[in-house]
Amino acid sequence: MKKYIVISIAILTLGFVSCEKMLNYAPDGAILAEDALKTPEDAQRLLNSCYDVMANVFDGSYQNLSELLGNNLAYPNGLDFQSVYKKETNFFTPTTNGVYSDFYYSIYRCNSLLENFDLIEGLTDADRSRMEAEARFIRAFCHWHVVKLWAQPYGYTANNSHLGIVIRDKASNAPLPRNTVAEVYDFILGELSWAANNLPTENGNYANANAAKAALAMVYFQTGNYNAAIQYCDEVIDITQFEDTLLDRFPSDADGFVALPNRETIFGIVSNNADVRTDELIGNYNASGVLPPNLTLWSDASFSSSNELENPFVQFISVTGTDQRSAWLGTNGSKKTLTRFQDKVVFNVPLIYQTELMLIRAEAIAYAQTGRLSEAIADINRIRARAYSQDNSISGSASADEVKAAARREYRIETIGEGKWLDQFRRLAVEGVVSNIRTSPWNCPGMALQFPNNEFTGASFVGNPEGGCN
Repeated sequence: MKKYIVISIAILTLGFVSCEKMLNYAPDGAILAEDALKTPEDAQRLLNSCYDVMANVFDGSYQNLSELLGNNLAYPNGLDFQSVYKKETNFFTPTTNGVYSDFYYSIYRCNSLLENFDLIEGLTDADRSRMEAEARFIRAFCHWHVVKLWAQPYGYTANNSHLGIVIRDKASNAPLPRNTVAEVYDFILGELSWAANNLPTENGNYANANAAKAALAMVYFQTGNYNAAIQYCDEVIDITQFEDTLLDRFPSDADGFVALPNRETIFGIVSNNADVRTDELIGNYNASGVLPPNLTLWSDASFSSSNELENPFVQFISVTGTDQRSAWLGTNGSKKTLTRFQDKVVFNVPLIYQTELMLIRAEAIAYAQTGRLSEAIADINRIRARAYSQDNSISGSASADEVKAAARREYRIETIGEGKWLDQFRRLAVEGVVSNIRTSPWNCPGMALQFPNNEFTGASFVGNPEGGCN
């Protein structure tokens, strides 16, 4: 049986605290690695801190930004959220700046480790290879999530020559121009491939080969390389890990605590009551108080589109229907709310999981026409059998187009609130399947967030167009 992993935050916090010396700069900007990186234990603490900073971003901060740009949420509370929701690009917000900076902060720490292995005494070849693979996985994962929000999507131009983000593969904060989206994705795929080939199959609570292969499947799917996505999904998916009774990946016990990962988690973040990494998800969606939460679901009944994917999320799932995931919907006054994070104190955040890969593979099979459509149908029906209180399976003779539609529908429902749907919406927009996102063109300038001011210190840096989607 394949071993799946999560990030152990309890351990990572120690690394985060212990490695602060790594962040001291000499007058010329050089990191003082020779003073702080001497032993294998120092190296492991620095590596742990790379995970730790990345985990800060996935406390809901990144997920919220992605959802705000998409078509699942209604008009939010809070000026920062409203600016992103309205797709304003005239300025950056403290929220967007914080997410952007933390991603590159994690990347910086990874680069610091990668550049200084020769300083470490007593490090075995096996440990060096493992640490290098983990660091390259983390910086690829961070670059990927930055490019998805701060640049127009893959496929926006025919050769992906449009501006992406800055590739930082050195421990330096020197001003750099943006790379093209093609260059960024080539870098990400190269790093993930190296990690997949060099990570161990088992690695305790840290990234292993399956995590890298799963990320490769997701990136290839996003780029429309469906055969490659299928290949890596096949290598990672273990149907014995599918939880037939796991309706939600964010369950809670009677006290509101979730301390252990579920079997479906391939890569994610573990919180505990001493180190909660889910506060942005809990606080912004929580509808248990008198006031509405900061983030509510878009439910404008007056909006109607010829493409159901462009319609509000609540049209996908009926509160009174047989889909048991309707329990994730609630109301607060006139507001439709998302309750899957409500009244929870602590829970884990799965970033890659079995159900997601099954749906990716199902849709990719339908695109690739590999003769495996029956497998795709079986995967979708297994997910539906878990979700619906009565049979709602798709026909065994369903067409490829019907399989695509079913996989997209389930993906949107399964990932609500997780910041994943926007990626697929933009992929479908590039393919011409959808055209408008909350009545705005899918490719309007405001679909890419504006960069922080400190990036503009270099004369060659070009920001995103101002004006949003007006």
